[in-house]
Amino acid sequence: MSSWSELSEFIAALDAEDRAKVGRYAFLELPENTGEIELLLSAPENPAATPAQFVSNVISQAASARDLDLARKLGPVALDAAETPGDLQLAHASLAQAYFQNRRDPESAKSFEKHCRAAIEAGHAGTFCYERLAALYEYRGDLEEALRISHRAAEVLRAAGDERSAARFEKRAERLSRKSR
Repeated sequence: MSSWSELSEFIAALDAEDRAKVGRYAFLELPENTGEIELLLSAPENPAATPAQFVSNVISQAASARDLDLARKLGPVALDAAETPGDLQLAHASLAQAYFQNRRDPESAKSFEKHCRAAIEAGHAGTFCYERLAALYEYRGDLEEALRISHRAAEVLRAAGDERSAARFEKRAERLSRKSR
């Protein structure tokens, strides 16, 4: 599903309620007709440069609204549409955000961890997954893994030019080192 046409067909095939939610989370009034949806989504004014970015952004908005059902439904679409490492990072980070909203459920917690790790392995340089994973491992008592995640975050974020966040993770790593002694 790497083209606007395929994404438009998918959206048009959704039931009216889910199609309306996609439109609301995308801040668009989506028509019912596949061709009209495609024209709207592929328009130069659309800030999502790729279908994967569009779907990932909708997943993030659905997660913020605690609409995990729609986020789960769109997850495979975002992953399938991902053609670049950036698309893949964003898709996994968005899914991690969605599953994080329901983290008390054991299956959602596992999915959250899986998607955070996948985003990190794909090279994601945002703080969300690093922060939440480090906190999760610290909470579980796995200080070694929390420390490893914190060091990796500092390295990746510094390389991405985010010195402030890198310094924050270095402080966290120092605290974890003291705690693990």
